[in-house]
Amino acid sequence: MSTIRDSIIGGYKHQFLDTPHERYICKICIHPCQDAYLSGCCGHNFCKSCLNSMKMTATRCPICRNVAFTTLPNRQADHEIRSLHIMCTNRERGCEWQGKLNDINNHLGNSDGCQFEKEICFNECGKILQRRYLTSHVENECPLRIIKCQFCHITGGHQFIEGKHKEQCPKVLQCCPNKCEVGNVPREDTEAHRKECSREMVQCEYHNVGCEERMMRKRKRNHEEEKMEEHLLMTKLKLAKAEEKLVSTETRLGSLEVMMHRLINTTGSSNILIESTQWSSHLITLATKVVSVTQICPVTMKMSHFAEHRERNLCWFSEEFYSHNRGYKLVLCIWAAGSRSSTAGTYMSGYFYLVKGSHDGELRWPIKGKLEVKLLNQIDDREHHSVTVTYNSHAQETTTSRITDENRAVGWGTATLFSTEVIKKVTPTCQYLKDNCIFLQVSYTYA
Repeated sequence: MSTIRDSIIGGYKHQFLDTPHERYICKICIHPCQDAYLSGCCGHNFCKSCLNSMKMTATRCPICRNVAFTTLPNRQADHEIRSLHIMCTNRERGCEWQGKLNDINNHLGNSDGCQFEKEICFNECGKILQRRYLTSHVENECPLRIIKCQFCHITGGHQFIEGKHKEQCPKVLQCCPNKCEVGNVPREDTEAHRKECSREMVQCEYHNVGCEERMMRKRKRNHEEEKMEEHLLMTKLKLAKAEEKLVSTETRLGSLEVMMHRLINTTGSSNILIESTQWSSHLITLATKVVSVTQICPVTMKMSHFAEHRERNLCWFSEEFYSHNRGYKLVLCIWAAGSRSSTAGTYMSGYFYLVKGSHDGELRWPIKGKLEVKLLNQIDDREHHSVTVTYNSHAQETTTSRITDENRAVGWGTATLFSTEVIKKVTPTCQYLKDNCIFLQVSYTYA
């Protein structure tokens, strides 16, 4: 605890009960000497602080003006002065203590002493008050005192608990927003309460057939009973419109079926999709084009029966495609369970093979460029996972040969194409493995 007192400069300014002898009065400040010093020239006593202040401007004795001015500590005078009786410096505030000057510091500095002495709050809130009020202030008034939240029972400073915490505490009781008969509910239960609150404004059960009225939940049943005939009429009209739309849709589907048969007869393929607005349907459409016609990168392909390929450690070959216009003809080989024992089960491996193409006579080896394999998200057109495969010049001799019926040439790629962790990743916006199949997209970039 820190006490607040006036700093004593010069002699003692206390109210003495015993009149100090004249020889103990400092001739500079005219108060009983504090840390008395005796002059060697005229024998007068002075306060140490008064002498120090005087010597900054003069060197002569302030009484006899002797140039040879010397002083010595007067311990006898100090002892006698400190033995004199005084009143407490807080007498005007109400303290009735009387005692020796020597005991005043103990009286003022002791927590059991003068209750009228001023102190600084030990919580460091900045408040200065008399000692007798300190305990009450610290326990009941100090903004930095430690208190417990009455709702969730955590402890903290008063300002924090009653301020920011109280604004956010999930256990604080709040009045129902609708001021229903329940009264106060915990903040964290407010939304759940509103789903049952009798005064919450709700829609009519028949809003989906046209009733636009809103009412308090407690009046909902009465409304439905009173408007039963109107609701039935709305329902009939809704059903009539639905039937009309159904007939129209069936007619349109019939027309589309006729168009599809015409397209099949024209292209010789039943794998062409007519129309789709969903991303997954769009993937199927792109993958189907690879089956129906040899495409140029980028190409999208579908690998079905992924689990069976992985369980039996089988390899899967894509349909043929070209790296670029008048480019190399390639196929992609996928090992669902990995092609090496060191990564088996943890990675899917992928390798590219050359196939005899229409423009081989115009091409040079090796391939100048990069092939990117992208694992497609089947939920949305984002968060796709890609790996770039660059031709390995050390494998040139074995990979320049083309795949034929008699020869399955060695390919190039990577044993760690996509990890099992990535393939099986599922979030609300991303899924790579769906319905036991994955979609891959291969694109080519010139070096």
